[in-house]
Amino acid sequence: MDKLSVEIGKNIRKYRKLKGMTLEKLAEELETDINYLGQCERGKRRFSLDKLVELMKYFGITANDIITVYNTEEKKTEENNIYLQEINELLENCTDNQLAVIRNMLKESVPFLKE
Repeated sequence: MDKLSVEIGKNIRKYRKLKGMTLEKLAEELETDINYLGQCERGKRRFSLDKLVELMKYFGITANDIITVYNTEEKKTEENNIYLQEINELLENCTDNQLAVIRNMLKESVPFLKE
């Protein structure tokens, strides 16, 4: 079971239930095997691309509704905020002289890290 299959399956199940449908009824509507559909909803199997398109059309949804797309910029900003918070915690109890030394070290080393 991979995460993406589980996520897609859970979302398809959510839309099926929102429509008040049983697994049997959806399988009948899509003319597909109930076992296949159940396994896909549980993330045990992957939906075929054709079946996913059919499901999206049937429920009137898009790929964005069933697959989470992570914004890499948001993730990068979140990670940077965590790093900055950790650095602030480390610097909290430093004296003025210690902070000055650390600042000078950063001024000298950061340009080399960017290369």
